[in-house]
Amino acid sequence: MVNPPAIPSCDAPADAALARALRMLTRRDHTEQELGVKLRQKGFSHAVVAHVLKRCRELGYLNDARTAMLMADQLARRGYGPLRIRQTLTAKGLNDALIERALAPWTDAAGQVQAARAQLEKRRVRLDREPDPWKRRQIAYRFLAGRGFPAEVIQQVMDDLGE
Repeated sequence: MVNPPAIPSCDAPADAALARALRMLTRRDHTEQELGVKLRQKGFSHAVVAHVLKRCRELGYLNDARTAMLMADQLARRGYGPLRIRQTLTAKGLNDALIERALAPWTDAAGQVQAARAQLEKRRVRLDREPDPWKRRQIAYRFLAGRGFPAEVIQQVMDDLGE
């Protein structure tokens, strides 16, 4: 007669926390800080949260470097500049080294100018409604600054507009 495999003792709070973490991670990638905060808000202890984060890393479901790259790519494709991307990644609890690596593909000024022009082109109808060139320029500048483009990039786009 073969003995069935031993069932590991289960730790109910840790199992519940792991199940909740995995459900959250199936919806979208989270940073370690985000996931930890969400689990603590659900009432799990710091020790349980630390155990769950470690387990998720071991399973390959939690990877801050991958998450930083994915978030930066997604934000850049949505038309945000490097300053806004940096701010968002910092708010997600990522460290500076990961943020710098994630921003590396978008550091060249020519690419930023091109992205800023593309965003401004989407606002062309709104800009064309303003008859005053000075106000039109202010609207464009504020829009691009709000999207997270550096002042040098915005200035170059404004100079190219010739207004």
